[in-house]
Amino acid sequence: MIQKILGCFIASLMIGQVNQLAAQTNVQKETTYVGDQKNGQPDGKGVLTDTIGNVFKGSFKKGKKEGYGELTIKNAIGKDSTLVGYWKKDQYVGLYEFPYKIVSKSYMISNASMSYEPANPSGNTIEVSVESVSGGSATLSGEMPKPIMTENIFNKGSYQEMFARTNQQKRNVYIFQNVLFPVIAVFKFGNEDITVEFNETKNYKLTVVLRD
Repeated sequence: MIQKILGCFIASLMIGQVNQLAAQTNVQKETTYVGDQKNGQPDGKGVLTDTIGNVFKGSFKKGKKEGYGELTIKNAIGKDSTLVGYWKKDQYVGLYEFPYKIVSKSYMISNASMSYEPANPSGNTIEVSVESVSGGSATLSGEMPKPIMTENIFNKGSYQEMFARTNQQKRNVYIFQNVLFPVIAVFKFGNEDITVEFNETKNYKLTVVLRD
């Protein structure tokens, strides 16, 4: 009887060891990297596979994820998931590197600046303020005219409505409401224009200053 119990105990130990070895075959014992290196660290383009089996394909700088990449997250009991976007110092930033980007502006636009606030549940906006150095100033012949927006083109994204505030002393303001992001928009002021990408869903304020 004692021998039978002892035999069962030894068998269970052997089965446990087999199961443990089988489990280990599905997991890497160490992190591996294939790609560009500098000073013995990942630097440039490469593929990093960690001990769990997660795989990052993308850019590195000084051994850390930096820039665009794709992270495939291993799921032992279901389908793997993929995280795509930008990283900074090993931390995921988001689908886009920056919330916005000023793509281009014509020469007579001397300055263009942007600010933004968190998204508003009641409807997101893009506010465009346009002014010139002397627009709205009083002269002997009267007030200098303020520049106006003559056209807007949404090459990507959309908005529900736009209204203008023309009662400002030196500027005109145009507010686009219920904007669907991401947006690529061209704002024209006579012969001048500026193209902006609004990548993330936020409330933006764009200030455009024209040369006289």
